[in-house]
Amino acid sequence: MRYVGLTKEEAGKRLLEFGPNALPEERPASGLRIFLSQFANPLVYILITVAVISFVLREYRDAAIIFLTVLLNSVFGFTQEYRTQKTLAALKKIVVPTARVIRDGERREIQAARLVPGDIVVLLMGDRVPADGKVLEAASFFANEAIMTGESEPVERRADDEVIMGTVISWGTATVEVTRIGLKTKLGEIASSIKETEQPPTTLQVRLKKYIRQLIIVAVSLSAALFIVGYLRGIEFWTLVRMTSVLLIAMMPEALLMAVTLILVIAMRKILKRNALIRKLLAVETLGSVTTICTDKTGTLTEGKMRITKLDLPDRARGLATMCLCNNSANSTEIALWEYLVNQKDFAPARFSEDRARLQEIPFASDHKFMATVNCLTPGNGCAIYVKGAPEVVVEMTDLRRAEKDAVLAQVEEWAKEGLRVLALAYRPLRGNAPISVGVGSMPILHFAGIVGLWDPPRPEVREALATAREAGIKIKVVTGDYSHTALKIMDYLGLEVGPDGVLDGRAIDALDDGALKRRVMSVSLFARVTPQQKSRIVTALQSLGEIVTMTGDGVNDAPALKRANIGIVVGTATEVAKETADAILLDSNFKTIVAAVEEGRVVFENIRKAIFYMLANSFAVVSMIIVSILLGWPLPLSIVQILWIHLICDGPQDITLGLEPKEKEVLIEGPKRTGEQILDAPRLFLIFVVSVLNAGSAMFMFWYFGLHNGDLELGRTMAFTVVTLESILFIFPSRSFRKPFWRYENFWKNPWLLVAVVANLVLQITVTYIPATRHLLGLSMLGASHWALQFLIIGAGIMVIEFVKWGQHRLVPPRNGRSAVVGA
Repeated sequence: MRYVGLTKEEAGKRLLEFGPNALPEERPASGLRIFLSQFANPLVYILITVAVISFVLREYRDAAIIFLTVLLNSVFGFTQEYRTQKTLAALKKIVVPTARVIRDGERREIQAARLVPGDIVVLLMGDRVPADGKVLEAASFFANEAIMTGESEPVERRADDEVIMGTVISWGTATVEVTRIGLKTKLGEIASSIKETEQPPTTLQVRLKKYIRQLIIVAVSLSAALFIVGYLRGIEFWTLVRMTSVLLIAMMPEALLMAVTLILVIAMRKILKRNALIRKLLAVETLGSVTTICTDKTGTLTEGKMRITKLDLPDRARGLATMCLCNNSANSTEIALWEYLVNQKDFAPARFSEDRARLQEIPFASDHKFMATVNCLTPGNGCAIYVKGAPEVVVEMTDLRRAEKDAVLAQVEEWAKEGLRVLALAYRPLRGNAPISVGVGSMPILHFAGIVGLWDPPRPEVREALATAREAGIKIKVVTGDYSHTALKIMDYLGLEVGPDGVLDGRAIDALDDGALKRRVMSVSLFARVTPQQKSRIVTALQSLGEIVTMTGDGVNDAPALKRANIGIVVGTATEVAKETADAILLDSNFKTIVAAVEEGRVVFENIRKAIFYMLANSFAVVSMIIVSILLGWPLPLSIVQILWIHLICDGPQDITLGLEPKEKEVLIEGPKRTGEQILDAPRLFLIFVVSVLNAGSAMFMFWYFGLHNGDLELGRTMAFTVVTLESILFIFPSRSFRKPFWRYENFWKNPWLLVAVVANLVLQITVTYIPATRHLLGLSMLGASHWALQFLIIGAGIMVIEFVKWGQHRLVPPRNGRSAVVGA
């Protein structure tokens, strides 16, 4: 039929009425917005407040240094986040979708965004459907709707059937009338539901927010208490303001934000090397807290590629001919048949097909369950009909005796129990050279050619990855649109045990309310034939039980569940809607990569924990010195400039290099970190107390002995400052592992940047006391060899005390998952 389509004028009116055929995209944050967001942090608020107080007190040098600190931190955070955003933008394919449309009786190509309801669109093989529509005419027309339904096999669409925006034409041609565009399409409805889905905060956000809130409460409370005590003791008001400002500075870990950001960025790069692209920076740490992985089957656990693993061809020549001629290479099954033929030394499928022209085709459809073609044979030898399809249908169309048919079907059943997809092959020569027409209901009696068993093999490395995940305390749940028996065979092959109540299909899920699903969800290992809404319900049920959930997917239908999950992961070939929603993209579509990403996430948590421990221990040491000095009525042993020097110059670089620490072998086997688990648990808090007491005690002794007892206040401050800086530098070695002493730490030499930072800082701290400019800036005196010897002796003794405390905790703290939570051999 010849179609005229809309006129140019009518199409323009409808474009104004209905708007463009496009889904709204979230605009990326501008550079200015990213930069300003770096200041939205309670730690920054405290620092700016203290800087303003220093400025009012005319401590211009201190105020300038604090402002510079805030600015440097903001520039660093902006640089990393902006670079990440640009990298993601570059990875995104920039394609302007087009559509073949009939307007004013002529076929033309326009931007898909300019389609309107009523347009007539021509679809060819390989096209992506640009809008929802109704099929007007179709010829052997098959659409792959996997992105919407999860089904991998193409579906035949005929006249009056519906086609859906975003699906792909795998075979044939069709003329379609557009019925819905943009947000009115089924794809648009899913995109709208994604915006309504609230994504939970990451575990790192929860933990850091809680940690910073507690730190600020402690800092403000201590400052207020000391202010009151000092005021009652008659200390002058502005002196008290200055002292409490120094205390606030001492409590604030200025380098924490830079350290956490760098640790996350480094982890992103490590995970990228292991074939996963993390789209959201904070999602890196959340990976380490994952307790449940909800994974798809096809392409993630399996290779996503069908292969022939069994054949039984009584008539091999006719069987191969049927596999070749009754084949459009339109789906994974037909591609597998063709690839098998290509690998046969005595058969050339391309030439064989070219020599036997196809006269007629009956496409596969779910109602008759077979495909048939009529092909010419060599000149003068007439033609033949070739059929492939469901064994229970094709076998009944053959001339086999009843007993023979039963034997074939019994063999088919045995193969099916092994998880194979089985096809039956049949043929029949047709008399004469004239073309002959056959139909679904008028097929001649066929000759049986054999059966073929196809298998989508599991990835060979996945079995080991699953075992590693289980050892790491992670629960695996397969969530698939496939039938349960197929998934069960894959799971059995991969060593995934399924209990008696371990399978739940889509219809059973619909029969359960949210409470009943919550009671069942933990015991179920396989969710089969599920819909997009059911995936979201599964994730929600797991989260309500305290699980940190990773959901994998690739289609538009997976997007709501991907956003609902704590971590949404898609494969590299996923749709753009799914990619935009997900937190991570698997570049190799491999389950093993998920486990590798989780492992790196746990390393991130460990390294952030080490960084906070190290920084807080040093901060509390300085705070203790200030509190003791105020209570005893002593002069302050450290100035604001000296405190900032300790935090930024000594602690900062080393704290950041802790983010480069390689994984310890116990990281995975100790299990995931619980959502409510503190960054610093009781054993580590006690260690902070020990480090703080050792550091503050030795520094205060130096200040008293050399400054107050001997009457040289500048020398006393120099000795106190130097011992604090050296201890903060060298105490990083026992901070590298909470499981074992530093001399038994297997990664001692595997972080060269940390060793470089330690050596550089040692050299710097010794030389600043001899350079006039830095000596004046920091208010220091010259030190002799005896001073240095005394300090290193005290520091060495302190390190051994820390290691002794770690050893004692190892003996006293109950093991976790068979390993100590603090120190292990």
